[in-house]
Amino acid sequence: MATNPLDIAAAARLEEFFEARIGRHLKDRRKRESFAIYAAGILGDGERKSVEPIAAKACGEPEGVNNLHSKLLYFLGRSEWDDRAVRLEAARYALETIERREPITTWIIDDTGLLKQGTHSVGVQRQYTGSAGKITNCQVAVSLAAATSSEQIPLDFELYLPALAEHLTIHSAG
Repeated sequence: MATNPLDIAAAARLEEFFEARIGRHLKDRRKRESFAIYAAGILGDGERKSVEPIAAKACGEPEGVNNLHSKLLYFLGRSEWDDRAVRLEAARYALETIERREPITTWIIDDTGLLKQGTHSVGVQRQYTGSAGKITNCQVAVSLAAATSSEQIPLDFELYLPALAEHLTIHSAG
């Protein structure tokens, strides 16, 4: 069976990204490996993007799924790493890549309402969302994207946490 040269090139770029770029921020090999598996699961095919189905899809043998599941949960919940530094590195890489083809013409800041049935997800409360056009049970996230005349690329995405926002105070100098 012949291997597609484009697949080989894409795999090499992805490996370089995880090792060299993200590796600056995830110095431990196990952290880089867990990050790569989790990122591939989030970005890949599949309807469920939680740790359990990601582990099941990434693990070749059924008896290893529980170990990989535990490893990913540990990485996400207890392992020390700077997610902001990783997100910034990914954004830099994306911008460098898109700007090689053409200049950035537009920056896009947008809020998105994620409708929710329950209250167990972080940041869920009754609040206005344009997604529904009314006050409803939802999460709100803010995103940043950059666009050229022919492409748009997401750069960052963060949940708005209303309970925290109420307690923030702005201190002015002077």
